[in-house]
Amino acid sequence: MSLSHKQISIRINPSISFRFLISDNYTISFDTYTSVYKFDELERIVKRNFNYWKSISEDDSNTFFILWKDLNDKINSVRDYFSNAETLEINEVNSHLCSTLTSSREEREPGKTVYIISLESPIDEDKEFCKIKDFVSFYVSQYKENLVLAVSTYIDICNNPYKVGTHLPNSTPYSYFPALYYMWQIFSNIADDFSDFESNKITPLSNRLHEIECDANKQYEDITILAEKKHNEIQKLFDDKVHELNEFQNAIETWNDDKEKKINDLEETYKNKLKLEAPEQLWRDRAEEHKKSATYWSVGLILTSVALIIASSRFIIVLHDYSLGNLKEAPFISRSFILVSVISFFIYVVRVLIKIVLSNHHLATEYRQKAALTRFYQSLTYAGTDIDKDERLIIMNALFSRVDTGLVKVDGSNDNDALLALLSKNIK
Repeated sequence: MSLSHKQISIRINPSISFRFLISDNYTISFDTYTSVYKFDELERIVKRNFNYWKSISEDDSNTFFILWKDLNDKINSVRDYFSNAETLEINEVNSHLCSTLTSSREEREPGKTVYIISLESPIDEDKEFCKIKDFVSFYVSQYKENLVLAVSTYIDICNNPYKVGTHLPNSTPYSYFPALYYMWQIFSNIADDFSDFESNKITPLSNRLHEIECDANKQYEDITILAEKKHNEIQKLFDDKVHELNEFQNAIETWNDDKEKKINDLEETYKNKLKLEAPEQLWRDRAEEHKKSATYWSVGLILTSVALIIASSRFIIVLHDYSLGNLKEAPFISRSFILVSVISFFIYVVRVLIKIVLSNHHLATEYRQKAALTRFYQSLTYAGTDIDKDERLIIMNALFSRVDTGLVKVDGSNDNDALLALLSKNIK
């Protein structure tokens, strides 16, 4: 978006000013040093003078028109640069003015630069410019050649009245016409008629008022555009903040839902821990007991096996010696029968002991698995895993099902089935 005239003025006016450098040959009452202008004022002055000299003549012989046209083009170029610039950095502005408008400048105060525009032409900021205008109107009505020389001669006579006698005998029109016009103004007692007053006083004043009105309308338009732009920026900022607040509120709600879910999972975990803490501890204790029992029975198995081997060997020897004398009285009992009976008894005892050891190992493993499954189930509930009724029933069945010792065969139905049926009714 291009910058408005008001924005440009606010940024460059505090640091940059302009003044004209015009020789005395083209001014009657104009102080070139004290007459300092801001860029907006410079733009209006250049446009007024350009339009005036354009109304007089657009020929190449009208040097004043050529000078003001060139300066007006430069001012328009600078205005375009200001309007299209994204940022008006003072260093960049100074560099552009030096390359486009004029390189002559001075610093009267720190940080304030005055650019000097050299110009060989009258300017309407001259307090006596109305005299120059009257003479130009008179001269172009009588003679159209050498306008620049005629104007400079008239201004020289106005500044130095004693030179009027020097120019009167001159045969060139651009020399004696200014002298005659000046003498006519001095010796004539005829007051300016109303048309001259209107053209010299009313019309310039009306033009000035029109320029002020146009400038005021332009500034009002710029202020309106600026206000609308700021309103849109504020509205956009407000909408962004509302969007951020909505996102923040959604994040808070999401966080709240997540924390509530975690709290519910913790409550569920705590409830399950209360429900399964005693069974889990019981299973761990029973696993430890059966582990110790398996160890004891293993040691007993080894000792018993050694004792049986020793006892059996001696018993067989004693029985063999005894049977040598008695078998004659009982011929139906053979030596092999006695030996097989002793070995069978030994094997039976060892087998029973092995079953007891394996049963204890089996029970210890089963109870450890139940304790681990209980802990795993609690971990699932803590992690928030959704476990439905059927899955919980399967887990409960695995936890509370009867453990087979492996010593005695039992029927598949037992009292635990009634307990599982009762638990299934209370599972939500």
